[in-house]
Amino acid sequence: MSNKRKQYYAVRSGRESGIYLTWEECKTQVDGYAKAEYKGFGSLEEAEAYMGYVKTAKPSVTKPSGAKPSGAKPSGAKPSGAPKKRRQPASSEHEIRATEMLETSDGLKHVVIYTDGACTGNPGPGGYGVVLLHGENRKELSGGFRLTTNNRMEMLACIVGLRALKEPSAVTLYSDSQYLINGMTKGWARRWKKNNWKKGDDEDVRNPDLWREMLDLCDKHKVKFNWVRGHAGNKENERCDQLARVAALGFEMAIDSVYEAKL
Repeated sequence: MSNKRKQYYAVRSGRESGIYLTWEECKTQVDGYAKAEYKGFGSLEEAEAYMGYVKTAKPSVTKPSGAKPSGAKPSGAKPSGAPKKRRQPASSEHEIRATEMLETSDGLKHVVIYTDGACTGNPGPGGYGVVLLHGENRKELSGGFRLTTNNRMEMLACIVGLRALKEPSAVTLYSDSQYLINGMTKGWARRWKKNNWKKGDDEDVRNPDLWREMLDLCDKHKVKFNWVRGHAGNKENERCDQLARVAALGFEMAIDSVYEAKL
């Protein structure tokens, strides 16, 4: 048995799924929750893999017969001393490609939005961070609440970003929340709405107020949701995380009245 200290607790099924830094936070989400799925890990990478945040490696490719041995240099190859071309990170590539396109084929203005949410304690004080990009234009938004949840802040960050658009737009939106991305891209939110905010097992859907507004905004704008891995060097995602964390530690905090009313 490994003696590696558990520093991350991944909740795959609980009151609020996610990765927590203390057992107390994890216990709040799973204690008394039917069919809870959770596990402790010694590293963030292991916890993210358990949650399904990490993509599996591609299988190795077997070389066909007659292929040159691995040590052989193909014709026209650069000498071994030639400097290697630095590979551009995927996140930067997305940023460049997205900001270059200022208008879509149907005449809609194209806006790139990065979002993130943070919460201390979950539930606890929380905040959101948003970065909007359009060509050379950039806008940052953030806000904090005295008592809320991480998932609500992840969702509110997207809502605030879409609210900021003054006209119908084509939006490429990045978030590191699989809860949000799956809810919108897999059709869960629209099914929940059609089912009067009930899941298939007749369980109440959490955060229906935010899902409802998200759907309304997506009916106004043409939104493409993309998942981006958090804390992986994506400049704008890291900036949103910073904005959200600072907002969660603020002194003048707003009230998440919908959440507090249910306590």
